Formats: sequence, C-alpha cells, structure tokens
Amino acid sequence: MAERTAHVVQGLLRQIKTSVFMWNVFPLHPYEEADPFTNRKHTAQEREMSRFAIDWLVNRLSIDVVIAIGRDAELALAEMGITAVSARHPSYGGQRDFARVIQNIYETTQAAEPQLTLF
Repeated sequence: MAERTAHVVQGLLRQIKTSVFMWNVFPLHPYEEADPFTNRKHTAQEREMSRFAIDWLVNRLSIDVVIAIGRDAELALAEMGITAVSARHPSYGGQRDFARVIQNIYETTQAAEPQLTLF
C-alpha cells in the first residue's frame, strides 16, 4: 500500500500548473529512541535547529504563499512569526480538508481522490 500522505500530496501536485516548493518544519525523521521505524512529534529543540533553514528559504526564495500542513507546522511557523495558510494534515482522515485548502489556493477544480483508509 502506498503511503497515504505522499499519495494525496502527489495527486494534488499534478493538478497545480505553477512551481511548488515543499519543506518540513523539521526536515528529518524523528523516531522513538529504541525503534527507528516509529514516528514521533519533533521536539522544540529539534524545531529550533531547523529554524535558520526555514527563515532563509522563506526570505530568499520569494515565496508567495506559505502553507502550514498540520497543527505542528501551524504552531511552529506562528512561533517564528511567519504568516501561513493552515491546512489539515492529509493523514488519518484529513485528506479532503487538505485537498480543499490546496485547491482553493491554487484554483484547481479537479475533484480530490477518494479518502483512503488504512486497511
């Protein structure tokens, strides 16, 4: 089974007719100490380590719209003083809401793919 977030994001990117640049608030894979195959929320310290990259990217790349995907990104960007449009993260039931925000920003009209389930 394809990873749900990547599937949804790639489907929407195919609809957009302009350049899109994507970057994670914390661009590494945070995992539980004993198991690298797990996923966990990044810490404030980890987020702070990547702050310089986000500041540089936003200020140097002439980005028109910053989209915070998920609550963690929304809070982190607000803490950094970066104005962003909030979009629900597409995993675990947020696919339609995420698609709606992206389609409104980029003025695409193609219907979003159906909501995927884990099983």
